Amino acid sequence: MEGDFKDYELCINVALENAKKRINLLDSTDRECVLEEYKEWINDGLSKQTILLLREDPII
Repeated sequence: MEGDFKDYELCINVALENAKKRINLLDSTDRECVLEEYKEWINDGLSKQTILLLREDPII
């Protein structure tokens, strides 16, 4: 079970790093808007049920 948690933690960290990189590519106005959205999302509280991970090769 702990291995599963480590996998999720790694995926979330990778997703956050990718989000940071993508945000930094935006112009200042768009960057501010996206950062505000992230702040609202984080301030609403995070739980296992609110995080959706999408795979590049979905098996669905």
